[in-house]
Amino acid sequence: MNKIPFFCFAMAVMACLVACKSKPIGGQLEGTYWTLSSANLDNQSVQFSKGAETSLVFSEGKLTGKAPCNSYFADYSTKAAAISLSEIGATKRFCDEMDLENAYLSLLSKAEAYSVRGDKLEILSPIGQLTFFRMKKEKAEAARYSQGVGKLAALFPVLEGDRAVLHLHPILRVDNPGNYPYQGSLIDTSLFKYFNAEVREIWSGSGGDVLAVGQYGGFYVCRIPGRYVSSDIAIFRIQEGEMKHVETVAWAWCDEGWCNQQDAWLTDTDKDGRTDVIQHYTLTDDRGKIKEERLTLLRQDENGDLLPNKAANLEKAQFKMAKI
Repeated sequence: MNKIPFFCFAMAVMACLVACKSKPIGGQLEGTYWTLSSANLDNQSVQFSKGAETSLVFSEGKLTGKAPCNSYFADYSTKAAAISLSEIGATKRFCDEMDLENAYLSLLSKAEAYSVRGDKLEILSPIGQLTFFRMKKEKAEAARYSQGVGKLAALFPVLEGDRAVLHLHPILRVDNPGNYPYQGSLIDTSLFKYFNAEVREIWSGSGGDVLAVGQYGGFYVCRIPGRYVSSDIAIFRIQEGEMKHVETVAWAWCDEGWCNQQDAWLTDTDKDGRTDVIQHYTLTDDRGKIKEERLTLLRQDENGDLLPNKAANLEKAQFKMAKI
């Protein structure tokens, strides 16, 4: 049997495979979410366990994700089909799959080119290739939240506990708060982008800090800039990927012998599972005599809006304002 023709045929097939291998085409990466499908390092397939799902997210010029053991991050840039990464940073947790993680991060750190083909992403490096599929919708939404407004939401501790009513009141001496219960933790200005644009614009020219107080009844409670810098208390709700201002519920200021104060109580007044707001306002003179007073109920409807309820029968004695 003459083996030469078969040998020539095999060589021709191999040459065709090399020549026909698709070239990188680049594509849209910003704002995309991926799950690792396969990895090839030095012509060897890297076998990841099914439980060690590895993710990759591109957002605002940054690359982040979860490897088998640790979270990782880097800056990235693209030009045509080329991709360039800064040095990859990662958390320091150890697990049994560190060898797999090191192989994955080694491939990723040496990335030179990429292709987005429908629901598949290929990242090419001199030592191998990574292949990803688009993340499932529910997982992508969870990742989008954690990469976006979720960073902000994580600053708010849950305040509910066993309390059925939360009494919120302002503070005048922000420089000496003493045992004031709503001091909150400072929100870095880099996270202001996750608040709605209207409040961001106000804060940019008002001075003062924004502080995360906590979560209660579906609301996020903040201390925000007011007449006495960060003395007002407002409630927010997460909608459409941002923290939206609902109501400034508690505030105070004094001027020319008059003092205004409003306290607020968060509670479910009609037991419908939605948190309502009760507001108690007073205007007093410099001798402490009340010149004006009102008690208002804002009831939350099924759309989440707070609407005045004029028919509410509220007893002022049940809602005593704080001495500030």
